[in-house]
Amino acid sequence: MKKILVPVELSHNSDALLNYANYMSGLTGAVVHLFHVAQLPDFYVSDLEDYKPYEKELKEALGRISSASLNRLQEMKIKYFKESSSVEYDVRLAKNIYNEILDYTNTLKPDLILMGSSTGEKYEKIRIGSNTERVIRLTKTPVVVINKLVNNPKLKKIVFASDFQKESVENFKFLDSFLTGYNASVRLLYINTKANFEEYEVVKDRVEKFKKNFKGDFSVVIRAGKNIEPAIVRYANSINADLIALGVKRKQGLALYFTDKITEGVISLSDIPVLAIDNPV
Repeated sequence: MKKILVPVELSHNSDALLNYANYMSGLTGAVVHLFHVAQLPDFYVSDLEDYKPYEKELKEALGRISSASLNRLQEMKIKYFKESSSVEYDVRLAKNIYNEILDYTNTLKPDLILMGSSTGEKYEKIRIGSNTERVIRLTKTPVVVINKLVNNPKLKKIVFASDFQKESVENFKFLDSFLTGYNASVRLLYINTKANFEEYEVVKDRVEKFKKNFKGDFSVVIRAGKNIEPAIVRYANSINADLIALGVKRKQGLALYFTDKITEGVISLSDIPVLAIDNPV
């Protein structure tokens, strides 16, 4: 892992995110790229005959916004990251925040994106229509969402929740590579619901076949639950997991905006960091 992209707000809402980014930089040695999208101000011109004063005022305003934002990112770098950490930062001005994040991702090509809460209350969880949700839906880069401050972040107990069908092997390849060398214990979790009930032996056989694709410290856990999302979070909380990992089953075309509700539901409910991994189609 060489590059980690961290889109940030310039407020205390970024505390949890930057604390986790500092941990990840120390863990992986990757360069952290702090990125802020400042929203363009609205300007209204009543007299178009003389455009020069407006143009000058606009450039000055954008310059002040950009300069203030860069100064704030510099302060965040000093406050949250060790001197040995490699941290770069950039500011873009745009009307659409999530589109700018996606464009920057396509240019930077990071190995991982870290995102935090949106706007509003401190550590507010993901909301429908938030920039975090939209980035998860539209990027192929793995995304870790941090909803709450983790005082002592670590990667020792990992929950990988899945249906363990064929595509889950591709989901897990990133996680398996990411965890190499960190001596992490992975729980392979399947939630059996009344609506989609499967016999224990059928599920167990499928998970065992999945395990054969990888080497590692795996435990198979099959739990029953009325609804998949809260059952995943309850289990992760019960073992004090450090990370929940899931695949994102993205759709095509207009259906893309109604992407995997299970992953989004877990993110919404969990105080534990959640890793959303693209599921190739």
